[in-house]
Amino acid sequence: MRSESTRYRWVFVVTMFLFLLYHHLIAFLVEPLTTVFRGMSNASDLWFYTELPLDILLSLVFFLLWGFLFDRYARRRLISLAGFLWGISAWLMGLAPTFALLNLSRAFSGIDRASHSGIYAMIGDLFKPNNRGKILGLLLLALPMAFGFSWIVSDNLANLFQWRAVFLMLGAVGFLLAVMVHNFVIEPKRGAKEPALIDIEIMGTYQFDWEIAKTTFKKPSLILLFVFILIGVLPWIVLSDGVMVYLRDTIDLQTSDIFLVLLPIISGITLGFPMGGLLGDLLFRYKRIGRLLTCFLGIIVPFLLLFNVFSSGLVEGQGFILSSLLIGFFWAFPWANIMASFMDIALPELRASAIAFALVFQTIGLFTGSLLYSSAVGLFGLANAILWLCLGAWLICLIVLVLLFFFLPKDIELLRRHMAYRSHLEARLQQEE
Repeated sequence: MRSESTRYRWVFVVTMFLFLLYHHLIAFLVEPLTTVFRGMSNASDLWFYTELPLDILLSLVFFLLWGFLFDRYARRRLISLAGFLWGISAWLMGLAPTFALLNLSRAFSGIDRASHSGIYAMIGDLFKPNNRGKILGLLLLALPMAFGFSWIVSDNLANLFQWRAVFLMLGAVGFLLAVMVHNFVIEPKRGAKEPALIDIEIMGTYQFDWEIAKTTFKKPSLILLFVFILIGVLPWIVLSDGVMVYLRDTIDLQTSDIFLVLLPIISGITLGFPMGGLLGDLLFRYKRIGRLLTCFLGIIVPFLLLFNVFSSGLVEGQGFILSSLLIGFFWAFPWANIMASFMDIALPELRASAIAFALVFQTIGLFTGSLLYSSAVGLFGLANAILWLCLGAWLICLIVLVLLFFFLPKDIELLRRHMAYRSHLEARLQQEE
């Protein structure tokens, strides 16, 4: 029975990794493919051209709706529905005869893109608290892998005569993964892997409750985690946009050389997600602040290394390659642990909503961070904007982590007590049966 349960869990991990990988991939490829279409369109077709990210605005609304639905209904079916909607939106983009319809279809893709909270919430019901970080780290690997692949192929998309086939192929993958999720993923009971409930057959049904949600979302640690995510994404947008421009315009590197410079960073991030989650799990076994210690390491090391790189002005040689690798490696440490921390303090039937709010803050941070970065470049220059925005954001994150050292253990204890009380209720239900 235990081996069968383990098999189901890893079927979930593999399936959801593929789901997230292709979902991120189509999100990264939409912009260059849209640019290709705009360049091939007649002026009369461009009447719906806008810089307003309609897909992002739609995502902000559906993040919250998906989170609520995931906490009320079967997550497996909803994730399968999201894959089906993804397939439809991709095919609409591939078949759109005009640029206006392409943009409308692209906006529609924001609906399914907002569905990731249910995937992360299910991890809390399939894996014990001491194992969640490394599983989250494995799933987060999909992001740098999709980014790296899309970055490699984006320059060649303009040469593709059958570029619509890319949309159609990715849409077909969405339909396929929707079927895989529906047929092979098992819906776990909410709270099944909490320490107090792990040896009890759960008979009660726990769903989103507005009154409990109001109390939960007032928890200081939950608010601080939202702040961390809001501020913590700023270095991602600054470095992903700014470093390439800096290397090309300031250092005067060719495109091939830029790729060789950025490869260690991407490699470091790819290694850092699962290793950060694993380290957080190991430390969490001994200390309630174990995940925070891992996050602290993931902030202070990139802070010092980035300051050293920009202070020295060296962007070549083995020293820079090593620094880039370490920046990316430690930079990825906090994210699996922050996601796992939501599960450490939120009730099982509120986790998708909590993660959905986190994704809202992340999206707002990415959008406002891009505007802040553009303004800072105009005022202070590219190098200063990159350096001081990153250092400033990381400094605020360090302050947030210090505050979490005081609040997070208390909220973890509150959840454990509630789960212990729930275990008594479940035991009573079993006796009555």
